Amino acid sequence: MRPGSPRTPLSRRVELPLRWLWSFAFSRVITATLLLVNMPAANPAAPPSKPSEYDVKAAYLLNFGRFVRFSSASRARSSFDICTLGHDAMDSSLDALGTNTRIQNLPVHVTHLADISGARSCAIVFISATESDRVREDLAILGDADVLTVSDAPDFLQRGGMIQFLMLSNHIRFAVNLEAVSRSHIVLSSELLRVASSVSGKPPTGELP
Repeated sequence: MRPGSPRTPLSRRVELPLRWLWSFAFSRVITATLLLVNMPAANPAAPPSKPSEYDVKAAYLLNFGRFVRFSSASRARSSFDICTLGHDAMDSSLDALGTNTRIQNLPVHVTHLADISGARSCAIVFISATESDRVREDLAILGDADVLTVSDAPDFLQRGGMIQFLMLSNHIRFAVNLEAVSRSHIVLSSELLRVASSVSGKPPTGELP
């Protein structure tokens, strides 16, 4: 970066209404999502705000959509639907981040589901830890639907989920189960996989560069 060149705020990538998020730009744009730091407050005398756990998870969900592709076998989409199932304090953050945002040139719609049956039309579904007792059943209902499944429920990957949020050294990270991904027509970018805390399973054929 040239001296004096402004850094690109993360808010410009997902239209975050949170001025304390900005991005480092290396390893293209994925690292910008994962390395979140405080911006100076508008009032120099005020202490900088810190993103909450829920803000960070919501930002992750939107940016996962930028590094996932659906094969030609997937149905055509008129919107990029990010859905949540179960009660979670992240919902309000996700609603705010999804407003006026586009992913893969599609408008983002955030939907809070009453049950998993409505998730088959979603691009991404976040299954809250409050659904922990029903995770296997929920994933079985989804079957091989082309839906990226994400959760913070314990042992989500072992139960057949695709991406699990983890708390490591007081930072939100994520792990990936490629075996679960390979059962769908979803392909994850290698950039996303490189910044995961762990990746299990065999990479699916046609992995994005």
